[in-house]
Amino acid sequence: MVLHGRLVYAWLPLLVILLQAFHGRFAEGCCRDNNGGCGKNALCSEDRKTSAIKCICKTGYTNTGSAVHVVCKDSCTIKNGGCGPHAACSHHAKTNAVQCTKKAGHTNT
Repeated sequence: MVLHGRLVYAWLPLLVILLQAFHGRFAEGCCRDNNGGCGKNALCSEDRKTSAIKCICKTGYTNTGSAVHVVCKDSCTIKNGGCGPHAACSHHAKTNAVQCTKKAGHTNT
């Protein structure tokens, strides 16, 4: 029994390393598969400690769902993207961030 116990303890560190490696790969793969269940306009992130998936809307999109069920819609379609009533909402060509441009005949106030 003493020899058997020593063999178990000898393999224990290797077993722990293998389990940690497997768990890490599993968690990293969650966002790779189908964007972790997040929509096409959302970014998937993972909490390495809990393996929880979090969906965050990409720049230029706003969550119209909840914290648990994220639904990302074009920010310009929601309250004119935060632009005033005399401004047009559009997206920056490179960053997709919301841009407000004053409409003709109106000044910034």
